[in-house]
Amino acid sequence: MRVILKLKHLSLRQKLILSSIACLVLPTVAMLYISSYYSKLIIREHTLEKATQSLAIVQSQANAIMEELVSISNFVQFDPEIKTLLEEAQDHPIAARQLTARLEQIAGEKPDLRLTLLTRDGRAYSDYSFYDFEPQQFTQQDWFAKASRLTAYETLFLGGLRNYLPPLDQDQGYVYLTARALTEAVDQAPFAYLIVSRTEDSIRDLFAGLEEDVYLLSDEGTILSNRNADVIGQPFHTIMNEETSSSPSFIHLRGENQIHLSLPLRYADWRLVSLAPYEQLTGKLNTFYQSALLLQSLFAIFFLFALTYLLGRFTKPVRLLGEAAKKVESGDLQYRSNIRGRDEIGRLGRSFDMMLDRIQQMLQQVEIEQQLKRQAEMAMLQAQVHPHFLFNVLSSIRLKLLLKHDEDTAHVVGSLASLLRASLMRQNEFVTLYAEIETTMQYIDLMKFTMRFPTECHLDIQPDPLTITVPRFILQPIIENAYKHGFTQSGGIITIKVVTDAQMLRITIEDNGLGMTPETLQTLKDRFNVQKRDVIEQMIAEERTAASGIGLFNVYSRLKLIYSDRFEMNIHSVYGEQTTIVLIFPAAEPAKSVKVGEQHV
Repeated sequence: MRVILKLKHLSLRQKLILSSIACLVLPTVAMLYISSYYSKLIIREHTLEKATQSLAIVQSQANAIMEELVSISNFVQFDPEIKTLLEEAQDHPIAARQLTARLEQIAGEKPDLRLTLLTRDGRAYSDYSFYDFEPQQFTQQDWFAKASRLTAYETLFLGGLRNYLPPLDQDQGYVYLTARALTEAVDQAPFAYLIVSRTEDSIRDLFAGLEEDVYLLSDEGTILSNRNADVIGQPFHTIMNEETSSSPSFIHLRGENQIHLSLPLRYADWRLVSLAPYEQLTGKLNTFYQSALLLQSLFAIFFLFALTYLLGRFTKPVRLLGEAAKKVESGDLQYRSNIRGRDEIGRLGRSFDMMLDRIQQMLQQVEIEQQLKRQAEMAMLQAQVHPHFLFNVLSSIRLKLLLKHDEDTAHVVGSLASLLRASLMRQNEFVTLYAEIETTMQYIDLMKFTMRFPTECHLDIQPDPLTITVPRFILQPIIENAYKHGFTQSGGIITIKVVTDAQMLRITIEDNGLGMTPETLQTLKDRFNVQKRDVIEQMIAEERTAASGIGLFNVYSRLKLIYSDRFEMNIHSVYGEQTTIVLIFPAAEPAKSVKVGEQHV
């Protein structure tokens, strides 16, 4: 809550800088966090994929080795030459030597591949010397009982056994082998047993160069092969408990994170298990990621300082403009911001200074208008010579005319009294449209009495005249011009039409009198094509006031001072035919109404 209150007291410039920094920092932090999260996922998936591919390659190679043992067993079992030599070797030593040579030929160039044939009658043949190992000892092994119970074409796989021959290398301490009972038919007893073996290092060599620690396990979970020969023959659960983890999975083992993978071999339900050190496999990727993260952070910090500096420079005019506003608020209207430029701030500074200039001009204009007001009030006082006395005299004359039954003359005198009363009473500058129309009709009645040519007046008032207020005496001067200049040679018709359109009042005064020449009309339009200040200057130059002036200029100047640019006067005239004057101004009374001679700024 306190932070929010403090933020409310910050300046616009400070809020802009903080907002910009927040808009940079927050997305950057979010981007770095998301990048970190997904980068770790990608690295993890990449590492898992790499470990899986490595183990899949070992699986393929181990299957090939096991396939080779099975192929050799199949070849020996179905080779008729071996079957014949095996039968002849019982009585002929030459056949026995040929059988041994045949076995050596099958073993080929693989020095660790050993073949042994054991007959049911106790004979033994092999590709190695009996001085190194007596083959009949196989029959004394625990697993041989399983081999003797094998059916035709069934193979027994064994691993993790001690090498029964003197090793050619110190790493050849263990062997894995296959055993098969050789029969001529499925339902016949075996005539011999075939044992094919290879040293364990043939599989161990597959693990060389791998970063992962790979184990070959039996179906019972016994370790059959590993880079560390000391663990061969031990249960794998002494290293890790596979029951609590699935494959693939990430486990914590030996003080570090490990990737646990397991892939089955094609034969004997053996399987390969890989334990890959996660940090070791991802070391290079993590180094690259951390470098990239550090570089991104440095760039973000650099951009943050650059943004702060640039925002300070760009918002400096805003600060200066604020200081200028405080100066003006304290009353120093002479102070100017002097901020210039082609951007928005420059235009704002220029507009601010122009506004202050305009305010000073308006203050001067108010002083001038107040002076005009005082002049108008003085003229009004000079014109008001005993108004009550004049009203009483006219009322007496009208009463005597009525007593003599001269109602027409009494009506004219009554109109004159009413018109005089309306022209001399200055309580309100605004009257209802009804009162303005009534005053205009009283003036027309007087003009009918004085003019020798007959005239008529038609009214078309659409809005309610009692609900709309207008400035006083805006119609009488126009009607007076129509009589003085339009009906000098003949009578005619005056039409007054009032309509409202979009909150604007449109008053049209039309007469079918003499009209104006094009030159006179253009001169009149040029005179009225001025702004409010020009109207004031013309009034001062011509020594006119709102109270003493008559005619079109009086109407135009008063309405222009009251409504400013919201007032519009249009004049149309055809010489010898007609003249139309249209007044357009707001239908509502301005917020501040003034008396005669008082203007609005």
